Amino acid sequence: MRWADLDTLDHVNNVVYVEYAAEIRALLETDGLVPADAGIGRIAVRFVRPLLLTREPVVVVSTVDGDVLTQQICLDGDDGRTLHAEVVTTYGESAPARRRVDVPTLASTVRRTDLDGTGIVRHPRVFELFQEARILTISSRLSRLSPGSFVIGSSTVDFRSPIAWRPQAYTAGAWVDRIGRASFDIRAELSDGDTVLASSTTTLVGFDLAAQSSRPFGDDERAQLEGLIPA
Repeated sequence: MRWADLDTLDHVNNVVYVEYAAEIRALLETDGLVPADAGIGRIAVRFVRPLLLTREPVVVVSTVDGDVLTQQICLDGDDGRTLHAEVVTTYGESAPARRRVDVPTLASTVRRTDLDGTGIVRHPRVFELFQEARILTISSRLSRLSPGSFVIGSSTVDFRSPIAWRPQAYTAGAWVDRIGRASFDIRAELSDGDTVLASSTTTLVGFDLAAQSSRPFGDDERAQLEGLIPA
């Protein structure tokens, strides 16, 4: 774990869990335990509890079942092993999709440091591109919400086509798809023209920063979130 892994709440950033899983997945590929040349169709992350900065090593427990690799991100302590997140990687192809045209969009720029050795954007960096689109959408359109109002409960990315580096930005679109009592879903797409390269569904949970616990939405928050649902 590194200082740079932390977010503004002093928790390990959501994208970093995908990095931890990818690091171990590469070792499994080297040992021939998972296929090195198989495409990844989906990565789903379930966040169980925040992971704070520690000198203790992060433990990744990996289980392979056919085309599915399940990795538990844990810490070992005096009371035993504590689960902080679970990353499930599914090998195979995701179905093609066409871009949704009735949602606001913004530019999404790929950096050369986002690329793997083949010149394609690495899977954790795709999660980061979606994170940026999500944060920009929330911060620009939900102006009365304070930092720390939400935490991520889960996030899933479907990889539909490789994303290569280019000087021109791609298109990112994000919108609210579901609103519950204390959580809501944001769906997002990264597109090239009308073709979706990757899509994402992320569940955000209302969070009480002082109490460090979940909370229901207020009427004002709900009204703002409803404004992000496409007509």
